[in-house]
Amino acid sequence: MPRYTRLLASILLVCACWINVAHAQTRQNTVLLMSEELDGKGAVIPLSNEVLELLRYLELHSKLRFEVRRYPWKRAVENAANGEGLIFGISKTRERLRLFKFSLPIFADQAVLVTLCTARFSYNSVDDLKGKTIGIVRGTSYGEEFDRLSNVLFKVEDDTGNNLGRFRKLFMRRMDAFLLYSSATNTSRLENYLNQQYAREFTDKTSNNKLFCILPKPVSSIDIHIAISKDSDASLLQQIDQAILRGRQDGELARIYSPR
Repeated sequence: MPRYTRLLASILLVCACWINVAHAQTRQNTVLLMSEELDGKGAVIPLSNEVLELLRYLELHSKLRFEVRRYPWKRAVENAANGEGLIFGISKTRERLRLFKFSLPIFADQAVLVTLCTARFSYNSVDDLKGKTIGIVRGTSYGEEFDRLSNVLFKVEDDTGNNLGRFRKLFMRRMDAFLLYSSATNTSRLENYLNQQYAREFTDKTSNNKLFCILPKPVSSIDIHIAISKDSDASLLQQIDQAILRGRQDGELARIYSPR
């Protein structure tokens, strides 16, 4: 075989190998849609350390590599239903069960009511919200009972993921409370964090008085999943479920979401 023919064959073989590697890398990238939350300047708030640690664990033990894409929650759900990728942080509802296949539960989130400390009210059941205005993130479910009675027993104020905007509405008394999802088991620590982050926008920065309070009883506690559209490849969820089961057995999921 002439030298240039052998050289050409070698080049083609190397190119073919690189193409196969590139294809393999592409296959390893799994799109994972997540909600975005914005700070007062409109910048996306980085993912928490707990979420980052969880994603690393799931990647390691599912053999997947996530390509995280963050959107406003309503858009993230719509894009996932249209097959863009997996979606993280989603709960089951009757409507979503028609659209998605779900992983095993990863953890449980509590929907807590955030109020002005000077305007706290007693909350023991959804009936206590009668006549009130409650802020919710557009497209988010807070449990079937709450969803069913929205704009029936009480009024809802649709919000975006801009946290400062939500606190501003609360401070201006455009709503009596808003719902915030949290996996934190220590509500006092969460309350302190919220006041440190947002209260100084509305009060004297030297004040030690709490402006925002969390009501003791959550509206709901909901299992959180990863899901994929029913028309998509369910094997991805099988790999993720294996990682979730391992995380339960070795205690890593409990450790990640334990109080710090």
